[in-house]
Amino acid sequence: MDPLTVLLVVALSALSTILYIFIGILPGTDETATMAPVALTLLLAGVDPLLVLVWFTASIAAFKMADSIPVALAGIPGGVMAVPQVPDALTAKEHGLADTILRKGIASSVVGQFVALAVCLSLSYYLMPAGEWLRTADEVLGVKVARWFWLILAGLLVLALMSRSRVAALATIPSFALLVQGLRGVYGRPVFISLFLGITIGPMLFELLSMLHRDLRQAYARRGAKEVRLLRVGRISLNPLRILDREELAHSALWSAATSVLAAVMSPVGLTILIGDLIRGSVRDRVRGAVLAYTVRDAIKNATYIGGILIPLLVIGVPTGPMAAGPAAPFFHKLESLGATPRDYIVSRYDYPTIAVALLAATAIAFLVAYPILVRYSRRLTVAVFRRVPAEALYGLFIAIVIMLSYYDAKVAGIFGTLVVSLVSGALWRLGVSLGVLFMALVAAPTLVALLTALPL
Repeated sequence: MDPLTVLLVVALSALSTILYIFIGILPGTDETATMAPVALTLLLAGVDPLLVLVWFTASIAAFKMADSIPVALAGIPGGVMAVPQVPDALTAKEHGLADTILRKGIASSVVGQFVALAVCLSLSYYLMPAGEWLRTADEVLGVKVARWFWLILAGLLVLALMSRSRVAALATIPSFALLVQGLRGVYGRPVFISLFLGITIGPMLFELLSMLHRDLRQAYARRGAKEVRLLRVGRISLNPLRILDREELAHSALWSAATSVLAAVMSPVGLTILIGDLIRGSVRDRVRGAVLAYTVRDAIKNATYIGGILIPLLVIGVPTGPMAAGPAAPFFHKLESLGATPRDYIVSRYDYPTIAVALLAATAIAFLVAYPILVRYSRRLTVAVFRRVPAEALYGLFIAIVIMLSYYDAKVAGIFGTLVVSLVSGALWRLGVSLGVLFMALVAAPTLVALLTALPL
């Protein structure tokens, strides 16, 4: 890399880290809604896709470290991925161990992301020749079907079965695919951005529009303001390897390696819940089990986000998992300014060592910036964000970005198409359907609908 690129890698990594520390601490933020629009905006603004990938990698490191801090201190998750940690955190807090899980969670995040990077970069290098085979199309029922489609279909079925409402999730797959292709037929072009962003803001927009209903508004009002009490935090070592004991370090490294690969087609949230619950159930002591599960979940969060983007991006070339089809989707969408997808631009323009070094550098810089800040000032930052950053302002900002990009994609029709998809997505989410199912159904929609219409029934 030339000196200017190195300087930009450092600057963008540091800036992304600082921004996503505050976003991660903010309660209730959604990773897709806060990461994807920013990455897409940078790409549309003409920023080099490798530099946007650097930004994205640093944001994963910062977001996944920060979103578990309000969980440890107040039992309130920052991002959606931190929700599985709430039961473990509450158990630990009951026994005065909020301090302990806070430092162990931050330390295991570092382990999880570096292990995932090492595993996925090594594995992707040797699997890259298989990418061409996966992109080859076979004829099924007279329809040309790329071989990677079967990975997406398998992931869809697994995600649907892992959703809280399995029957609704399974029924959603063909139904949502038909909705997507119907809107594309109305637009007269294979629109992606507005539909993708409609899913992204679905839960948020559904909750906001629910306030227009008098009965629902009164129900929310009756709940009253929620009182949040933050526990004090003692001194935390700056050496993450001194914070984790051997068992915690071994579990964090092992499951980070395994789940980073599985996340190429499986849900990061589902894997975080599944592995954490298995670990907690294997320990007889309830408190020890909660601390260990909380620690390992933090490592898995980072690992699944890294593996969920790197393997589809470097090997397959299409979003085959919820991470790639959700927060990382902008890297797989063709841009007119590039004449290709950002993914294709990256792998054709840069050699593999350059990509690997850039991602490792972004992660190292992110942790060098975030780790000392979060370790020393975690409680102060949480108090400042809770008191001074209105969640409504952040949500309004992202909805405005979505409206702008929807208009860019399909003019006024794109805005209303986004509204339809948002309301459907929000309602399905409330019914227990994983958003990962919707993201992957969006990617698979053209082939899925073509196969449905070709069935001799």
